[in-house]
Amino acid sequence: MASLDLPYRCPRCGENKRFRSLSSLRAHLEYNHTYETLYVLSKSNSVCDAAALLPLVADGALSAKSCFPYRELPCSGEELELAPSSTACYLPNVEFPLGEILVKTAMSSGDAFAVEAAYEEGLARLKARAFERLELDERLEKLSEEVEQKIAARVGRLQTELERKSLELEKAKLESERLSQEKQDLEDKATELSRQVDVSVEMLASLKQDLVNKEQELSHKQQEVGQIDQFLQETAAREANAKVRLQQFIEDLLDRADRAEKQLQIISSCATTPNGSLGHCSLQGSKPNGQQRNSSISGASRGMYQVSDQRSSPSTLLFSVLAGRSEGGYKPCRHEKSPSKVNEVISPEVLKIRAALFCIFTYLDMKTLLRAAEVCRDWKFVARHPAVWTRVLLENARISSKFLCTLSQWCTQMHSLILQNLKPRQRGKKETKEEYLKSTRGCLEEGLEALLKATGSNLLILKVSHCPNLLTDRSLWLASCYCRALQAVTYRSATDPVGQEVIWALGAGCRDIISLQVAPLHPCQQPARFSNRCLQTIGRCWPHLRALGVGGAGCGIQGLASLARNCMRLQVLELDHVSEINQEVAAEMCREGLKGLEMLVLTSTPVTPKALLHFNSACRNLKSIVVQIGIEDYFEDPNSPEARKLFDEMVNKLQALKKRPGFSKILHVKADGLC
Repeated sequence: MASLDLPYRCPRCGENKRFRSLSSLRAHLEYNHTYETLYVLSKSNSVCDAAALLPLVADGALSAKSCFPYRELPCSGEELELAPSSTACYLPNVEFPLGEILVKTAMSSGDAFAVEAAYEEGLARLKARAFERLELDERLEKLSEEVEQKIAARVGRLQTELERKSLELEKAKLESERLSQEKQDLEDKATELSRQVDVSVEMLASLKQDLVNKEQELSHKQQEVGQIDQFLQETAAREANAKVRLQQFIEDLLDRADRAEKQLQIISSCATTPNGSLGHCSLQGSKPNGQQRNSSISGASRGMYQVSDQRSSPSTLLFSVLAGRSEGGYKPCRHEKSPSKVNEVISPEVLKIRAALFCIFTYLDMKTLLRAAEVCRDWKFVARHPAVWTRVLLENARISSKFLCTLSQWCTQMHSLILQNLKPRQRGKKETKEEYLKSTRGCLEEGLEALLKATGSNLLILKVSHCPNLLTDRSLWLASCYCRALQAVTYRSATDPVGQEVIWALGAGCRDIISLQVAPLHPCQQPARFSNRCLQTIGRCWPHLRALGVGGAGCGIQGLASLARNCMRLQVLELDHVSEINQEVAAEMCREGLKGLEMLVLTSTPVTPKALLHFNSACRNLKSIVVQIGIEDYFEDPNSPEARKLFDEMVNKLQALKKRPGFSKILHVKADGLC
């Protein structure tokens, strides 16, 4: 069959494209054209197959077929129910097989009525079938519209759901990435922790090994200490035995000297007799004169020991040693060195006088000793002996460096040196203040160096205080060079406070210091010189300190905590003009130190009651807390009534601590205006 004979054609492609059925046409439109074209086609060509509804009139009567492309089909509006305003409708593109409807032209007039009737009947059937088809198409159209609406709504809902699911999927992806990142971080942390655990295990193993080594070293040290103790005991026993033997030897020597003196007297008496016993005496006395001088000296020594035996006093025994050393140990002045005086024999009466003077002169001050040396020769001998100058106190006086150099000749056995409140020379009339300060700065350091050099390692206590511009922190440097056995050092100055370099030098030279007072005086010209670095250096140099005094505006929580941590044996701590000590500072100081603290002195240092409570609870051995405060330590304007009121409230809070258990006996508050 040719394509032009097919009943359905494509409205877009024209007559050249026809189809056998609606399904094939719809498939063509669906794949090659838009859906709207298919929709128009369903409306316009819904009756194109009406020709199939016409009955065949006479199969043999028609000799040929012909098709009318268009035919007008009159119908009423009620029958069609599609166009109520028109009386007829046209069905385009409907092909009718005329051979089945019309009769031949040669048909007789008798058959015309039958043909007309058949035509009307076929037309009626065609109309009925067309109407049914149109109704079916209309229902299908409505159904398709409803389906399309439902599909569109469902598609919209699905689109919304798809978007929501997409957002959820995106969020899930982000959450998955975040969880993956967290997982990776946790794995990294776990790896790091595992590494740290491994390192800790290794460190623990090394520490255990070090502990074992230290225990072995400790056991060796204990064995060495035991051996040293045993050696000391044996040495002490040998020393006691040697002392006994020495005493016996001295007694024997004295007896021999006594016998020699008696023999000498006999020989002398024999030399004066006129009988013939002179030769015998000369034979016994034929020794040199030096031996006789030694015998005389031995006799004098015998007299000295006899005085010691009769008196049986420790001071006279000590002075007997002094008299024995007077021949060689003590160097007299230049004008005392004469041959007659050197070879002079000391009588027992002189030794008694010197022993008595020695017992008295040890309690005299320096000025009295200097005046006593001008009385007589014996007084001068005792007054300038090094055994008398063991404690030197110079205060409230104007001295020179030359005087200290002279004093160094007698202070070779000095144990304690105190220089306090010394004053320089008076200012000249034509001398400016700058020139005066420049010329007097450190003017006593040369004499102090001679004094420290003379006493050497005998000096145990050094105190330099309130000597502005005369003695600088170089004094401590000199002490570190010459006096390495120092145990107590005090240096307080308002012009030249001690710095870190000097503290380091003093710590390198004097390792046995157990008492250190280096707080700057207030007001200080260089307040920032004594800082936290000085406190840290003190803690590193002297970890065995027992007493310490520091202060100044440069002392902070870091330095105080380091000091308390390093000086574990600290018993006395004095803080002078330090910034406020609150509970935080007290907790940081007591965290790792001050466990053995017995006395805490806070001078011009603001302190809170909570800090004192913390000190009392953390320091179990604390026996005394001294708080010395003034209103100027808290307020810049101490004369204002508000400052006075706040200060009184603060003092009352500190006084209220005495009512607490354990504070009544150890807390001592000294404030301005407080009775």
